[in-house]
Amino acid sequence: MLFLAALPIVLTTVAGPCDLLDRAAAAQILGAPVTRMEPSGPEPDEDTGASRTTCMYMAGKGMLMVIRLDFPSAAAARDVIAANLEPDKLAEEKETAKEESGGPGDKSYVVYNPNAAEYVVLKGATVLTLAVGGVPNPLPSYEPQLRSNAAAATKKL
Repeated sequence: MLFLAALPIVLTTVAGPCDLLDRAAAAQILGAPVTRMEPSGPEPDEDTGASRTTCMYMAGKGMLMVIRLDFPSAAAARDVIAANLEPDKLAEEKETAKEESGGPGDKSYVVYNPNAAEYVVLKGATVLTLAVGGVPNPLPSYEPQLRSNAAAATKKL
């Protein structure tokens, strides 16, 4: 028994969705102080089968979502990304997507629809999305901030 007490205890924690992006970074993206921050999950994602956690930041009419999907395997995460980026699926959702060369994670994508801009990162069995909507500036103008904050958040996965 004494031997076990001498062993170091190593605790690993999984970053929650609101740990991936701090309030100040969200305010900078949204261009106004964050008035509400709401975490949710983990809970099963009905569309993908992954475990889903989210953090919603609100500032005025603007909203920023951090969405983390944890899959049972990297292959499952890749399959869901591939399915969501099929041309027919994108057209159905009125979205456009482009893969980022040299972005964070294993692969990264910028996705636009009429109401939001998203930066999506695939890293192993995790898909991380930062999505902004309801903001005053043209959506493409948010791409650099989404990219840099997604890169910083990816390091915390």
